[in-house]
Amino acid sequence: MKNVVLVAALALLWGCQMAPVPLPPVTESIVEPVIEPPLVVDNVDPEPIVLLAINEEVDTLAAWLDYQQQILVDPDPERARLRALTVFDEVAQLQLALLSLHPDMPYVTRFRIQTQFAEMVSGFPPRLASMFSWALTYNQKLLEAESAVTAVTRLNAQQQDALERMQKTNRDLQKKIDALTQIEAELNTPAATENNTGVNNGQR
Repeated sequence: MKNVVLVAALALLWGCQMAPVPLPPVTESIVEPVIEPPLVVDNVDPEPIVLLAINEEVDTLAAWLDYQQQILVDPDPERARLRALTVFDEVAQLQLALLSLHPDMPYVTRFRIQTQFAEMVSGFPPRLASMFSWALTYNQKLLEAESAVTAVTRLNAQQQDALERMQKTNRDLQKKIDALTQIEAELNTPAATENNTGVNNGQR
């Protein structure tokens, strides 16, 4: 009897070892999103806009240089803006003078503005006047070059006109010479005929 109980106990223990051990349930871990703190942007003041003025501060001189480069490349928008103005202060008058000195303007306009611009610049602060002196020098050289080209063109036209007149005179003279030669030939023809007739009569 004891043996039966012992065998039953061993079988029970063996069955327990063979049965799979249940694993604890796996719980999915919830990953919480990481919230980054907002970036703190420092309040940076915008760069101040340098207005064109009649002074010799460094920022103003740089602004005038930028303005001159701008109108040299594309002057039409600025011309349209100035035409819309009803009041012209000293700055607007200077801008208008610079636009009038643009190389695409007619010679007469640039020649007339040259003197006015020189008088205007003479009253500016030294460094500002020195900066604008290049415009006066450049326009003066351009006017001189155009004047020289115009003078040469006019001289060539005069020489061409004189040459054409001389050629016409030569043609007229040649016609007169040809006419005189023809007349002389006609006058000499009867005399030659009479001489030939006299010779023939003498032979008879």
